[in-house]
Amino acid sequence: MLGERLKRARIKAGLSMEKLVQQANNIVTKQAISQYEKGQKTPSSTVLLALAKSLDVSIDYFFRKMSIEIGQVDFRKHSSFGIKQQEMLKEKVRDELERYIELEKILDSNRAFKNPLDNFKIASLEDAESAAKKLREEWKLGFDEISNIMQILELNEIKVIYIEENSLRFNGLCGYTKDFNHPFIVVNSNEKLPLDRKRFTVAHELGHLLLEKNIISNDNHESIANRFAGAFLLPEEIIKNEIGEKRTSIALREVVSLKEKYKISIQAIMYRLKDLNIISEAKYKSFAIANKRQKYDEANRLQCENNEIINRFENLLTRAYNEELISLSKYAELGGISINEAQEKIGVSI
Repeated sequence: MLGERLKRARIKAGLSMEKLVQQANNIVTKQAISQYEKGQKTPSSTVLLALAKSLDVSIDYFFRKMSIEIGQVDFRKHSSFGIKQQEMLKEKVRDELERYIELEKILDSNRAFKNPLDNFKIASLEDAESAAKKLREEWKLGFDEISNIMQILELNEIKVIYIEENSLRFNGLCGYTKDFNHPFIVVNSNEKLPLDRKRFTVAHELGHLLLEKNIISNDNHESIANRFAGAFLLPEEIIKNEIGEKRTSIALREVVSLKEKYKISIQAIMYRLKDLNIISEAKYKSFAIANKRQKYDEANRLQCENNEIINRFENLLTRAYNEELISLSKYAELGGISINEAQEKIGVSI
C-alpha cells in the first residue's frame, strides 16, 4: 500500500521519478523509487521523510487506510489538458475525496446518495429544461434565486471539491467514485474566475452528473448540460416574471440587474432569453457581436466574489476536532495542512 500511495503522491505532484530524485536532493535513486512503488523495497524513515517533504504530503499520507477509486472522468471539454495534467488532477481529486469520506465516517455523517432524476429520460433540450424544474421540486427550492449553489449540492450529498488550477480554460468536471456512492463536482477555485462562471460550471456539471446516463437525444451533451444549468439557475417562471413574455429590445441595465440578483452571467442570461423565445435569434446574434467588443460581463463583475465558498468539509473538520473525535495532528492530516496552520485555523473554542 505504501508503494501505491508513493506513486499517487508523485503523480499528484506532477513529478517523474527523475524529478523526484532531484527534489529529494539525490538522497535516493530512480531505481529505488521504482522498487518502492512496486512494493519490492521499503524506504527507511529518513528517505520517507525526504520523499514526503519533496512531494508536499505528510508522512501519514503514505499510511492512510482510506482508499477510494474514481470512476471514469470525461476530459473531453478540456482537450488542452495533456495526459499528465489529467492524471495530476485525478490524483488531487482522489486525495480530497479520501480525506472527505474518512472524515464523514469519523462523524458518522454520510448519507446514501439518491439521484432524484434517475429515471428522467432526456430526448430533447426541452426535456433538460423540465429536468431542471423537476430537480427544483425534489430539492424544494421553489422559484427563488439560488443564493449558494455549492451549499445546496453539499446538503444533497454531492461533494464539491475546490481545486485551484492555473489554467482558466479549466472550469470544472464531475464524476462518481467507482462504487457510485459518492458523486462529486470539481470546481476551479482560481480567484481570477468570476463567481457567475463558477456557479454556471457547477450547474452544468450537475446536469452531466444527474442526466448523462439517461440522454437518448441526438443533441450535443454539452448543449443539454448548458440548457439544464440555465433552467436550474434561472427558471422560466422567474425570468418571464422579471423580463416579460416577449421583448423586441432590452436595456443593458435590466440584464445587469438580473446578473446581480441571480448571479448568472450576462451572456448566459441572454442565451436563456433566446432559448425561451423571449428575444429572437437575430437579437441574440446582435448581442453576441456587441459582447465580443464590449465584454459586458468583465465590465459588470459581481461583488463579494468568494462568499459562496462555504465548505461543508471545513465545517465537519472543525466539528470533529471540537467534539474531540480527532487530534490536532489528525485535523492537520485530514485538512491537508501543517500543524501550525491547523492551530491557526482552529482558533478558540467557546
